Amino acid sequence: MLDSSLVQSKFVGRDGFRWWIGQIPQVSAQGNQVNGGGWGNRSKVRIMGYHPYSAVELPDEDLPWAQVLLPTTAGTGAANSGSNVKLHPGDTVFGFFMDGDNAQIPVIVGCFGRTSQVPSTDYRGPFIPFTGYTDKIKNDGSRNPKNETNEQNAASAKAPRNVSTQQAQSIGPKEVSYFRGIGDIVSFATTSPSSFINKITTEVNNLVQKIQKITSDIKNAAGRVKDLINKEIKKVTAKIQKISSGLVGSMINGLYQGMAPVLNAGLKALYKTVYSTVLAATKIPAFAHRAGVAAQAALVKPISEIQNLLPCIANKILGTIAGTIGSVLSSVVNNVSNFVSCVATQFVASLVNFVIGGVGSQISSAMQAVSKISGGFSVTGFLRGNSSLIGGLIGSLSCNEVSQNNTSNVQQWEIGKGAKQDPGIPIDDILKSANEADALAQSAITLGESVGGLANSIGMFGILNSSISSPSLAGIVGACYAGPPVTCGKTKINIFGTNGSGATAIPVFGSIVGTVGSVIGAIITNSGSGYDFPPFVEITDACNQGYGAIGRAMINDNGEVTSIYIVSEGENYPIGSEPEEHIVENIDVVDPGTGYKNTDIVQDNIGIGNTYIIETTPDGKITKIKPINILTATTPAPATALQTVTDLPTFTVKSETGSGAIIKANLAPKPKSVPQGQIEQNIDCITK
Repeated sequence: MLDSSLVQSKFVGRDGFRWWIGQIPQVSAQGNQVNGGGWGNRSKVRIMGYHPYSAVELPDEDLPWAQVLLPTTAGTGAANSGSNVKLHPGDTVFGFFMDGDNAQIPVIVGCFGRTSQVPSTDYRGPFIPFTGYTDKIKNDGSRNPKNETNEQNAASAKAPRNVSTQQAQSIGPKEVSYFRGIGDIVSFATTSPSSFINKITTEVNNLVQKIQKITSDIKNAAGRVKDLINKEIKKVTAKIQKISSGLVGSMINGLYQGMAPVLNAGLKALYKTVYSTVLAATKIPAFAHRAGVAAQAALVKPISEIQNLLPCIANKILGTIAGTIGSVLSSVVNNVSNFVSCVATQFVASLVNFVIGGVGSQISSAMQAVSKISGGFSVTGFLRGNSSLIGGLIGSLSCNEVSQNNTSNVQQWEIGKGAKQDPGIPIDDILKSANEADALAQSAITLGESVGGLANSIGMFGILNSSISSPSLAGIVGACYAGPPVTCGKTKINIFGTNGSGATAIPVFGSIVGTVGSVIGAIITNSGSGYDFPPFVEITDACNQGYGAIGRAMINDNGEVTSIYIVSEGENYPIGSEPEEHIVENIDVVDPGTGYKNTDIVQDNIGIGNTYIIETTPDGKITKIKPINILTATTPAPATALQTVTDLPTFTVKSETGSGAIIKANLAPKPKSVPQGQIEQNIDCITK
């Protein structure tokens, strides 16, 4: 038999095609190729039928290098055009030998996708499936679902969700949020004098959510969890301590402005009293005047001491308030499972009580020195009787300034969602809560008390009690419940911003499964007024279980909200009571586009026969969309003939010349019945 080499051409492709299947060995066999010192696109490969099944007989390090053949879409690197090869240890690959039967120059052509049947265990030996994760490529599952499959099904290679950590867990056990900050609230810089209360509220809210993320993400590490929680509490304590300078400064400044006229009036009254007494005794006005002035002069120093003392009191309170903040935050973390507005109210109220107690104890002796002219003025009584001191409203405007309309200011932004409606600052509720707690305790908070003393002196603040997360809250200040929502109610739509007010809307649901669904539309129940720009739209629910719905408002020239169109319908929103049926009432032109003709038509995805015609401007912008052969109130047909919308309607403009138009459905409740009237046939025909 002739040597086969005698008839071989020694040219690739001329002597047959020898293909193979192999496995990428563990990363330790790849040498500098994975340590930054690699050459080309290549990988070690163990080829079935050519290499032994034993790493002892043929170690992974001695396996041949296989070049990776790139697809034309990947680029070669020329002109900076290229993409990385995505082969990992344990992958099963397909290839051929460039040198045919000599089998010394393997080339990888492709790879087989992993399925759920492929084990993801550590490396055990050649040709046994193992994980693609290494010490260089790690995944603890907290940022990206740990899934090593690439099948064509819903469970394969799950992507992180654009939802909060808590929402991801409620969706499914293997769902994760792509960013832990989703759901956190950011407070914007604002000229509002009470912005510090919003900022304090935001910090407490974010802390509660962050602690829930920590305890849910980290498993079997109680000691580490505790350290992380304490670290977060310490960090937030420092932030709130700085923010509290606004609260303390507002209360101290307000106290001074309230006290000054009282002391001035007392000085005048003292002068008159002394003058009258001396004049009656001596009958000499000059003597009486000097006596009155001397009586006033005797109180100049005590009054000056009060003026100098107030800034020192403010600094001392700010220097020691961190202990109270940290203690109350620890209680909030331990007791609150669902952040609600009353939690923020009680938290700020606890700080208010700390400030009042500190001011009262520090200034009491100085006030005794001016008791002759104070007229019984009570420092703590004044602070507890003026909620405007907490909000920084006293002294925030000069004599000629007028408070401006700040309804257009959006003060909060929820990461991952957008603008958030300002819940308002319940100044009166804060002071009421502080006073109730003080009345229950029968004493004010003393400066620098420990958390035990703080709890005893405040009395029954719910945030200091584990029962705040229980529906039974007898005796707790404000009856604040911060546990899991008992009922989610119905999804709400909030409309806010851009100076207008009064607009309201209710959601329309589709894709309903049980008690939840997606938001496919909105019904305007009040158009409001005064909107100079389209306001923000927030879609939310009490349980915070819905996610992904985005709405945009449209207004007319009168500043009224005319409609809300849905950009993204989202899912899992509570529908509340039994939902009504809805139909497409008309179509909003969000963007008129260009280049359209009156002969163009629009079709929807609702069903067969739903066709619309358009009206355009001379330059091809769509101004109006009208239905063809759609039932009206004068059409003698049953209401069931009107097609019910159950999914988010979408529209397609059939045009050869136009582009850029964006049109959205405007939904309305389906009539219970259609009035009978004269039978008329009204057909709009499309002419060429």
